[in-house]
Amino acid sequence: MKRDVDLERDILLAIEAHDDPRAFVSFDDLAARSGQPLDQIGYQVGLLHEAGLVVAVDTRAQDDPYGWSADRLTYAGHVHLDAIRDPETWRRAKEGARKIGDFSAETLGELAKAIVRKKIKDWTEGGFDL
Repeated sequence: MKRDVDLERDILLAIEAHDDPRAFVSFDDLAARSGQPLDQIGYQVGLLHEAGLVVAVDTRAQDDPYGWSADRLTYAGHVHLDAIRDPETWRRAKEGARKIGDFSAETLGELAKAIVRKKIKDWTEGGFDL
């Protein structure tokens, strides 16, 4: 299977929106919305776990249709999601990643942060009013 950065972002948003800390996150709605099969979603959850962005459990031996069950975001996952949350920032970060040929979570996050820093600089130089 291939890594899908857009699906990873959607998964991070779904985990953040999950409001029951005693249960694993269900991705049935995400699968229906995105048209992605559950095993593809599970594969991405496993990658996000390996990257340290989510806490997840490998459930492949239990015949779980996902293969991985997500519990919550890690602190690093929250920070990463905050950097890529805005759709326009996300689009521009992916565009930059495409140009440099690196789609790692770290690179996408750094590009998103650079875009936000540029927005802050433009805002502050423009004479912002609090």
